[in-house]
Amino acid sequence: MNNNRYWIWLSLALGYDNPKVKRLYETEEYRDISVFYNGQDFEWRFCGIFTEKEINHLEETPIEKADEIISKCESLGYSIFAIDNDRYPNCLRNIDTPPAVIYVSGYLPRVDNLLTIAIVGTRKATTYGKKVAYSISHNLSKCKVTIISGGAMGVDSSAHTGALNADGITICVLGCGINYPYLMKNEPMRKAITHRGCLISEYPPDTEPLPHHFLSRNRIISALSRGVLVVEAGKKSGALVTADIAGREQGKDVFAVMANINSVYSVGSNQLIKDGAIPVTTYLDILNYYNEFNNLEVYEDDEYDIPDSTVLKIPAKKSNVKPEKEFIKGHRYDVNLDENSSKVYYAIGNDPIHIDDLSDKCNLPVYKISGILTNLELMDLIVVLPGKQYKIK
Repeated sequence: MNNNRYWIWLSLALGYDNPKVKRLYETEEYRDISVFYNGQDFEWRFCGIFTEKEINHLEETPIEKADEIISKCESLGYSIFAIDNDRYPNCLRNIDTPPAVIYVSGYLPRVDNLLTIAIVGTRKATTYGKKVAYSISHNLSKCKVTIISGGAMGVDSSAHTGALNADGITICVLGCGINYPYLMKNEPMRKAITHRGCLISEYPPDTEPLPHHFLSRNRIISALSRGVLVVEAGKKSGALVTADIAGREQGKDVFAVMANINSVYSVGSNQLIKDGAIPVTTYLDILNYYNEFNNLEVYEDDEYDIPDSTVLKIPAKKSNVKPEKEFIKGHRYDVNLDENSSKVYYAIGNDPIHIDDLSDKCNLPVYKISGILTNLELMDLIVVLPGKQYKIK
């Protein structure tokens, strides 16, 4: 029984982050949501759940809009899991305002059986914050911990990248539709995530990113996680909202990285520790906290409801591009880099080289070089020197 169209219709009519979705799902008579839909106006009033305004929205929302969304998802290869689907996570179903449906690109692991840690923080992370997020994520991923984050710049991107480079599983929860062209700088990362985890959104594919969407998606990040780690957060950072939801509303564990007391980007995370968050200086502080996960469940590629046209493949690792001349002492050849990143990395030697010279040497524009250099720095492969100069580590 596939009731996706009725749950999508309900979310279109009522909006998102609505507690009445759960009330309806928990009403025994409507476990088959088609009964509620087919009952029309009488059933909608008789159940005693909805206001007159909400009933008007139900009446004004055509089911055909849901069918259009389903067709769009099929064409894009996205999966749809409604709240009554066995693949819908229990940890998400159990919160006060579970999404009626979630849209998924990639593979949704069985998060209820895994150790999942959300790593969140400011978009304006310092170099220290990015390195810490990357390192903790990378090490946890090596221990088969699933990393959850929001796909934003700064801490989020570093956390996702750390997991990807450890061949780990990571889930990115978006505040817009999966197909919406948001933050295109991170598009390659999002594409990689679909091969090592998934993108999740409660919004239909083309939904634009509105400010309140990002606040709402924080509850999903927290719900999917056993614990939430805040790496760097300013006084009004959205990461603090996630931590508050995790600890106060959902009863999750809240961790925070001890950071520079003089940095405006650490005021919020340091305050969390003062308020009772578990201080973290190494990934082991998190791993050792969960003794019940001594035997972590490994990612399993089991079957679930996806369009027949979709083939989920883990891409083969690209061979590194080696320098044509003799190897330079200090280069590492055990790292996985794409073609352009390899070109840049192996063009950097033990002597400092300016970004403009790298651009000429690699025949790549400076803006592309800059992004690659940031990733190489996060991977601890290069040293950044004053005056936009770089050398290998």
